Amino acid sequence: MQEFLSTYSKIENPTFQMVIFTFLLSFLLSALVAFTYNMTTRSTLRTTNFIQSLILSALIATMVLQAIGDNVASGLGMLGALTVIQFRTALRNPRDIVFMFAALGTGIACGLYGFFIAILGVFFFCLLAIVLSFTPFHYGRHIVWELRIRMEEGAGDPGVNFDQVMRLYCQHWTLDSVNLDRGKDNGISREYDYTLLFKDDTKQPSFLQALLDNGVSVRRLNKQNDELTL
Repeated sequence: MQEFLSTYSKIENPTFQMVIFTFLLSFLLSALVAFTYNMTTRSTLRTTNFIQSLILSALIATMVLQAIGDNVASGLGMLGALTVIQFRTALRNPRDIVFMFAALGTGIACGLYGFFIAILGVFFFCLLAIVLSFTPFHYGRHIVWELRIRMEEGAGDPGVNFDQVMRLYCQHWTLDSVNLDRGKDNGISREYDYTLLFKDDTKQPSFLQALLDNGVSVRRLNKQNDELTL
C-alpha cells in the first residue's frame, strides 16, 4: 500500500483516474476530520455550516494545488486573485481554527499527491483529538449564557465600566456580533451580542444590576441549551 501511494506521489502528469482518486481521497480524509470535530465538540459550539466547510475547503485546496502544480506564475496569480476575498466570519473558538487548518492541510497534501503523508497525518490528528476529548484538557463544564445589550447612536462602544463589570463577574466572554437597529422615531442604536461564562452563576442578578448601574441597557440574558468546554 505504501509503495502504491509513493508511486502515485511521483507522477507529474496525472491521468483522469488519478485526479478522481485524489479528489475521492481528499473527500474521505476531510470527512474523517469533520466527523472527529463533530464527535468531540459540544453542540453549542458546532454548526452544520462549519462542518460542511471543513470538507469543502479540503476539496478546494486539492483543486487549487492540482491546477497550480509547480507553476510559480500560476501560484502567484492565484494568490493575487484570493487577495480580493474578504472573510468577515470570525471563528470564536481557537479549536475551530485548528480543525480548519487540518482540513486545508489534508486538501493540500492530496493536491500535491502526498497521499501517504495525508493518510498518516489525518489518522494521528483524529486519534489525538479523540484521546484529548477523554482527558481533563477537555472537561470543565460551564453553563453558557448569551447576552445582548443596546447602545444608542453616539454613545460609543461599551466602555471601561462595562469591561470592569465583565471582568468582575465573568470567567470568559466573546463579542459575537454588532447589529444596527432603527427605531420608530428613526433613531439608530447598536445591539451587541456576547457569549459569556460566569465565575458564579448565582451572581447573575448582581451582574445585571451592575450593568444597569453603569448605564448599559440589557436586552436579553439567557442560557444556551448545552455546555461549553474550555
